[in-house]
Amino acid sequence: MDERMRSGELGVAIEIPPDYGKDMRHGKQPSVGVWVDGSMPYRAETIKGYMQGFHLSYLSALSIRESGIQVTPSYQLVSRYRYNPQVESLISMVPGVIPILLLMITSMLTALSIVREKELGSITNFYATPVNRLEFLLGKQLPYIIIGMMNFLMLMWLVYMVFDVPLTGSFWALLVGTFLYIIVATCMGQFISAFTKTQIAAIFLAMISSIVPCVNYAGLINPINSLEGAGYVIGHMYPASYYLLICRGAFTKGLGFEELTAFYWPMIMAIVVIMSLSFVLLKKQDR
Repeated sequence: MDERMRSGELGVAIEIPPDYGKDMRHGKQPSVGVWVDGSMPYRAETIKGYMQGFHLSYLSALSIRESGIQVTPSYQLVSRYRYNPQVESLISMVPGVIPILLLMITSMLTALSIVREKELGSITNFYATPVNRLEFLLGKQLPYIIIGMMNFLMLMWLVYMVFDVPLTGSFWALLVGTFLYIIVATCMGQFISAFTKTQIAAIFLAMISSIVPCVNYAGLINPINSLEGAGYVIGHMYPASYYLLICRGAFTKGLGFEELTAFYWPMIMAIVVIMSLSFVLLKKQDR
């Protein structure tokens, strides 16, 4: 049974001990084990609810059959969702798409800004002038930070006016998180442009490195804690994972600075690491 549940063949297993019926007739209290596969938490909670209802129905039928007394609970259990009580998919999915769009567009634009100069040959201006690598990277980065923030404001307009998704948390906390995330996106674009030679390669790498991890490892579809192996490590290292928590927390959970500040620090660390790698890989003199 354990092997079949680990392989995903079974979602639930009921373990009935030997002599269960005989023990019941003699007034004993035999235990029945119910094993639920918890790799998908939402499905596991659904199975758990079905099994609890099945158990209550069995006890009620047993009471009627043995003593003729119908057992009814003295309470009524009603499940309510604290966040997104109407279970609307837009409220969950729209904040999850914002990190993908901001990362993909901003990183692509930033990467092309440097690779284009390599293809056209204007990168020689950087080689010939006394501008150092850090000044060059910051100068290329600042315009696309502004463009990225403009993209965020346009996305916010679409979220409000087109999809009608309310922002229940702090806008300023979301804005600060977005600013840090845009810097991360520009750093990723510069990192890609530091070792690519053509615009096609830069576009391809920026698109793959933004869409694939965001969808599969950042918690957009499955929670990060439910991942295993390399996916679990990538999910905790990828900056979009933390910005996704900021977006969903600000939009659906009503969170502010007090709750979201903890997610700022991983993105700040990512900025330092990625910028340092770009600084090392960008050569002041071409070979």
